[in-house]
Amino acid sequence: MRTRRVALYGHNVVMSAIGASLKRKPEFQVLEIGGSLSELIEALDALPPDAILFDLAGAEPSFAVPLLRKHPTMLLIGVDLASHKMLVLSGEHSRLLTEDDLIQVIEAGGA
Repeated sequence: MRTRRVALYGHNVVMSAIGASLKRKPEFQVLEIGGSLSELIEALDALPPDAILFDLAGAEPSFAVPLLRKHPTMLLIGVDLASHKMLVLSGEHSRLLTEDDLIQVIEAGGA
């Protein structure tokens, strides 16, 4: 079984509860990261995780794009416990050569 590194970005009740739950599972190595976006990027350069979990309610609007550009294989998972939803973002790229390529991505997204 492969161990997955999961970073928790932010120090609040939501991240603490998720972190406590994941730490009980041996297949996860949980890292807690706080501070500014630049501190987060610096910490990720040292040891990139497989995924970053963050609280959607407290996230800076511009934080996802720089992270995904620098670490395109990483998953960003925003959680909102109030609405019981999560937003999963990835740096997966698709080719864009024609209008048909764009239309295929739009249509697949609605599936």
